[in-house]
Amino acid sequence: MRKWIADLQKLYLRVINSIAFYPTLLSIFFLVLSLFIIQVEYSKYLIDLKKELSISLVNNSDNARLILGTIVGSIISLMVFSFSMVMVVLNRATATLSPRVLPGLISNRFHQMVLGIYLGTIIFSLLLIVNIDAPNREFQVPSLGILLSMILSFICLGLFVYFIHSISEKIQVDNILNDLKKSTYKAITESDFKEEDIEKKNPFKDQKPNFKDWHKQKASKSGFLKRISSQSLSTFCAENEVKVKMEIQTGTYLVEHYPFVLTNKELNEEQNEALLACFTLYTEEHINDHFSFGFGQISEIAVKALSPGINDPGTAIRAIDLLAELFIQLMLIRQQVFIKDKDDNICVYLMPITFEDILYRNFTPIRNYGREDVRVMLQLLASLEKMLEVDREKKLYYKEIYDFIFSTINSCEGQFENKLDREELNKIINQINMKLTNPQQFQLL
Repeated sequence: MRKWIADLQKLYLRVINSIAFYPTLLSIFFLVLSLFIIQVEYSKYLIDLKKELSISLVNNSDNARLILGTIVGSIISLMVFSFSMVMVVLNRATATLSPRVLPGLISNRFHQMVLGIYLGTIIFSLLLIVNIDAPNREFQVPSLGILLSMILSFICLGLFVYFIHSISEKIQVDNILNDLKKSTYKAITESDFKEEDIEKKNPFKDQKPNFKDWHKQKASKSGFLKRISSQSLSTFCAENEVKVKMEIQTGTYLVEHYPFVLTNKELNEEQNEALLACFTLYTEEHINDHFSFGFGQISEIAVKALSPGINDPGTAIRAIDLLAELFIQLMLIRQQVFIKDKDDNICVYLMPITFEDILYRNFTPIRNYGREDVRVMLQLLASLEKMLEVDREKKLYYKEIYDFIFSTINSCEGQFENKLDREELNKIINQINMKLTNPQQFQLL
């Protein structure tokens, strides 16, 4: 049963993130609306209303067909042009930014709504054309429906103008980066796997067992682990009186037959299947699944901008600023390392992505690709200096930041022969040294 629920959840995620989701819903809505209008068009109450609106209604069959045919042809042209612009945006984003930003662009709700209204207007108008001069009807022209179709066409024209404005903004890299930053910030602050007390040194206390004798549970298929259902997992543990320990992090590629979970007792085939149903595997990287995907997408945009084909260090510097802001926000929380059952006992031991992992994964490629650009290295050191200042009192991530500053300065050695470049780098290093509590300060270049 739980496997069916997991499959339905996976299908649900695919459907709602599809570019056809909202257009399909709106098309169905307009189909139902058109059938409703056709049925009530000639009711007593609407006949009286139509008399009041007679000046704006079409009563001639030929004029009705001409108007509806013009609306259908025009909206089809608008829809084709709009779809073409969406494809241009997606192609440009793939070529100049990163293929991993596509799921976020495809799932843009406004663009889907616009395309859905276009399709709905076409369906609405086509069904009205079919009912012009329909047999066995006292009135031959659905004049009120034609009026509604005209109103919808005006709305489509307005939406098209705003669509052009919106798509021209979405294609700008600064707006894409800002959207990624906002989504990642939201994912960090609203994360399910987050603890309030960030200063806890030993969250397990005396409840952490010895995992050496636990049983390995192998994956039944391959794929990226994108989501862990904490509620389903805790329910599984309660029903089967078992404890679980994760052996991989979210976002890791899971190979078939690889032991990615430990349990404190042996599971039968049915229990193992129910356990695997608590994990969601799919290919797209949606930031709302885990904030690490947002870090990765911004970092990849920066690396792509530093490539010889793009050569846009300004975008990389902007990405570093946003990453620094997100890192600082990440420093203010501690990720949850276990899940408790209803009796407040630990039933699942998680393997969260550490601050050190995220820092290394996202800043290291930028450091390596931008080591020959003094502005990029200056911005990296300035961002690390800000992070060091934020962590100055609590010193929860002092060692991680210190080590990465050391590796960044080490990458600068021998790279810059220009005296002015070295002086600017040394200014940042001096600012960093002033904030260190470690007696071993960084040497100047």
